[in-house]
Amino acid sequence: MAAQVEEEPDLPEEVTESLETFHEALGKVEDVFKPLLETSVDDLKEKMNPLQTAKLDLVVAYAINSMFWMYLTTQGINPRQHPVKSELDRIKKYMGKVKEATEKKEASVRIDKGAAKRFVKSALWEPSEKEKTSDDGGETSSHKEDSKNKSEKRKSEGKLAKSSEKKKRKR
Repeated sequence: MAAQVEEEPDLPEEVTESLETFHEALGKVEDVFKPLLETSVDDLKEKMNPLQTAKLDLVVAYAINSMFWMYLTTQGINPRQHPVKSELDRIKKYMGKVKEATEKKEASVRIDKGAAKRFVKSALWEPSEKEKTSDDGGETSSHKEDSKNKSEKRKSEGKLAKSSEKKKRKR
């Protein structure tokens, strides 16, 4: 038995090119959906967090409605006047909400590196140029002044503590 080859009807070249492009696009869609169709949805959702599950549900719903839109177009029905238009708009609205939730989640995890550097830099002590080039080789004068101020402060705090103890004893 010899294989019979059907003759293609004579179609204009533009239509033939459009059909070939459509056939290629349909093959790509099949390739994309093949992994989804081979595994069960429950198995996929088990491995996902709630945000990913919502994204998957929205993508599937959008894809189905988009294909129905294409079907309506091929049947000569205006999909803009069909309820599928409002369904696609509803799905887009929920996609926006999921996107906002994703951005909020990422924003809470994100660290402002510039602010962190400024915070750490301001918390660290840096010697001034005068202190770096001190001639005496030992403690710098500003460091000596800081030490002197600190010791005076401790002494005054000690005096305050002693005077408050004396007042308590007198009572």
